[in-house]
Amino acid sequence: MLIIGAGLGGLCLAQGLSKAGIRATVFERDPAPNYRGQGHRVHLDDRGERALRACLPDDLYNLHLATRGQPSERFMLISAEEERLREIPFPDLGDGSQMIRTGRGVSRQTLREIMLGGVDVHYDRHLTHYTEESGSVTAHFANGATATGDLLVGADGIGSAVRQQKLPDARVLDTGVRWLGGKTPVTEEIRSSLPESLETAFAAVTGMDPAMMVGYLLFDQSPAGLGLTEPGDYVMWAITVPKDRLPDAIPDLHQKAVSLTATAHPAMRAIVTQAWPDQCFQLSLGTAEPVAGWDPTRVTLLGDAIHAMPPARASGANTALEDAATLTTTIQTESPLAAYEADLRERGFAAVRASTAALEQVAKTIIQT
Repeated sequence: MLIIGAGLGGLCLAQGLSKAGIRATVFERDPAPNYRGQGHRVHLDDRGERALRACLPDDLYNLHLATRGQPSERFMLISAEEERLREIPFPDLGDGSQMIRTGRGVSRQTLREIMLGGVDVHYDRHLTHYTEESGSVTAHFANGATATGDLLVGADGIGSAVRQQKLPDARVLDTGVRWLGGKTPVTEEIRSSLPESLETAFAAVTGMDPAMMVGYLLFDQSPAGLGLTEPGDYVMWAITVPKDRLPDAIPDLHQKAVSLTATAHPAMRAIVTQAWPDQCFQLSLGTAEPVAGWDPTRVTLLGDAIHAMPPARASGANTALEDAATLTTTIQTESPLAAYEADLRERGFAAVRASTAALEQVAKTIIQT
């Protein structure tokens, strides 16, 4: 089994296959595991937790449980229009649902590090194309290397090279929003400046330019104390701006974040200024258009490679992990791959629609508040 991409979905699939006694090899375009910032806080709800329980061996799953963050129960708004930050109600979505399902904050870096355990990962493998034979599929990489297996899974994210070859007409729409994120160690100064209710929530900060998102990651147990690299509790933050305010190639992301928040609320400015500079990263927020059915082959997809979505409803990671668990079961039971792909489209694009609508609601609320 060939898995293209060592993100959460690809690694969860590799772990699930290994647990089932099926050999899988992961190919990652980055030259090393920690070559770049690997994201910050992700929200895992019952969907993601079920998938991890199904796919991870007991030792790794227990390590995940030990290093989760505090409960994450809701999405809230914080007003920055006054000297003291305060919570304000988030309007009803209109369909009776909550913005997010109750879950836990989790460090993407830590979860990824846990899931790398025991997985055969080849780094510096930039897929250029694949070729299919009657009984196999071969991946071709930019450095001249090749690898052949029974099935190739594209778990290579929003810019998926696998998707571009398999489904050349599939489109990912640019929302026009850019996300510059980072992590800041929790200090008494920062904790005292934020509403206490934020400790079990995730928030959009209104009444300032640029708009920001913010949330805690307060670990049950210190990852560093369990042999992992995450240094400790942090505040996750993200600046959201139109794409013309955040070019794609920025040499110093932390300095750019500091400059973007130069006139922001003092509490938000302090969070950005005191961030770990090497943990900053940027994203282009895209949303995948629904794709009609396709004929199953020895190549399939999971996660953002097929159903990329905005982060507004915290569904991206959960859906990718669900994909991995579902595909693992499909392969183990020799169920038709077409059944997995039909579920992938139905469940995945439902999450895309909900996330896109929620992003529009958040943007509208921020503008009106």
